[in-house]
Amino acid sequence: MTRAHTVLLLVLAAGCTERIELARDPLENLIALDLSPAEPTIKITDLALPHHTLQFTAIGTFADGSQRDVSPLVAWTLDNGALGAFDARGLFTASHAAAGYATVAIESRGLTATTPLTVIIDATVIDAAFPPPAADLFDPNFAYVSGDATRAPTLIYPADGTVFPQNIASTLFQLQTGTGNDAYRVVFDSEVIHLAVETGADRWQADGTMQRLLAATGIAGPIRTEVQAAASATPGTIYVGNRITMEFTPDSPGGPLYFWSAATNGIMRGGVEVPTAGKLYPPSTTCVGCHAVSRDGSEMAMGYDDPPATDLLTIDLGSLQTKIMPTPARPMGWATYSPDGTKVLVADNGLLRLYATDNGGALGGVPLPPMKFATHPDWSPDGASIVVALTGQAPTNLDVKAASIARIPYNDGAWGPPQIIVSGSATSNNYFPKWSPDGSTLAYVHATTSSQGALTAELMIVPGSGGTSRRLRLASHRVGTADDVPDLATTMPSWAPHDGKRSWLAFVSVRPYGAVLPTSGRGQIWVTSLDPSSTGDPSSAAFWLPCQDTTVLNNTPVWSTSDLTQ
Repeated sequence: MTRAHTVLLLVLAAGCTERIELARDPLENLIALDLSPAEPTIKITDLALPHHTLQFTAIGTFADGSQRDVSPLVAWTLDNGALGAFDARGLFTASHAAAGYATVAIESRGLTATTPLTVIIDATVIDAAFPPPAADLFDPNFAYVSGDATRAPTLIYPADGTVFPQNIASTLFQLQTGTGNDAYRVVFDSEVIHLAVETGADRWQADGTMQRLLAATGIAGPIRTEVQAAASATPGTIYVGNRITMEFTPDSPGGPLYFWSAATNGIMRGGVEVPTAGKLYPPSTTCVGCHAVSRDGSEMAMGYDDPPATDLLTIDLGSLQTKIMPTPARPMGWATYSPDGTKVLVADNGLLRLYATDNGGALGGVPLPPMKFATHPDWSPDGASIVVALTGQAPTNLDVKAASIARIPYNDGAWGPPQIIVSGSATSNNYFPKWSPDGSTLAYVHATTSSQGALTAELMIVPGSGGTSRRLRLASHRVGTADDVPDLATTMPSWAPHDGKRSWLAFVSVRPYGAVLPTSGRGQIWVTSLDPSSTGDPSSAAFWLPCQDTTVLNNTPVWSTSDLTQ
């Protein structure tokens, strides 16, 4: 420790003498800093308390060549706070909430020193809710058997190559058990984590601390996940199943995700970060349907179902107060807001009409060529055009056939002629176009049949200015252990507002959801991550949106840029 030095001063004032002691600067003539230990690795074998600690020491070198401990006199920082934290004297306490890499840095007087820190988690966790029927069924000295078609378990959710956001609320790992087994082990492995979870159930939910641990650790690199099984009646053999790789990005989609649910016949407010969704609107039991949110997240338009018609209703999302009443009637199927929020464009059975958002006043229709109809409108972020599904066959609000993706220019109240971006035909139906947040890309749905209940529906993207379309094969067709699974009715894409290294698309699909919905057929909301730098298929295997009710149909996801409903 540094020794205190003092300077004595005699101060003369008004004929009195006062003695003042000033402490000498303990870092005077500091010329260099160093850190010890250098490049340490912490290995955590038990995630319970007490947390692992490691004392670091800051060594100061002074002009006279002397060295001493200056740990309490420097600023301590860590560039990966998920791993733990420092106190003022350089004691590092691991969080037990992440494994990975970080750089330890100290600073004083413009001088710095750094050293890399590695935190490894090598631990086993017993599922408290559904523990295995006996202990030590996965002794590492037992025989490991791979490839047994009868006894080996199979991890069926998530799918290989799934990319998760950092803030996902939970992940339900699900498996097929294999014959005769009653104990299961899910193993998470990477350069910095060797975590095993032992359970007696065919599923294990990572949520709370465990979900955050996986997500924060995943920043260091992909996590390989393997499933194993054993039988308490015949211990001594461990049956090894399949292995997948999953990734966690530093990104998160951001913003709430609104969707329609048959549980309430209303609009739900959810998101990847919340475990359950709550009903947003309406407070009554009246059914409200397809909805759109203004670009600033302040308003929502929806179809208010008052038989025999569905009419436009809009609300302020901050107060949930009605802005445009459903009477007088403004027939509505689908809607989109102008970027400045002053207009709402409504599609109804192939016709497009424009209304003022402040009072619902009619602002005219959108002219279309003879015998052409448009539905599923979406206004571009720059306000210069809308994109629609354009067809020569009169659509309903539930169905469109042989549609093309078309852009219709807009300039100060004037509409231009439709410009075809993706051509449609009797066997190539293209619909539900959606602009990316930056306006560079369109996501849309392609099917070989009419849109309503189209099992062949899959996701596509195309440059907003036109060009070659790309099929989102992984998002549309990878399920469980299989690629290119057909007839999953993948539809209704919605872009997340986040603009980071990756993009995110929510969509609806009738695909199975592991052991929970093994043969679904029921629309659920899924999310895929897109890599904008990819020149091929930029999508990843999709994950199930955790806040849903699996017992009912959920559809029409709409991501918002901001949340005014809390």
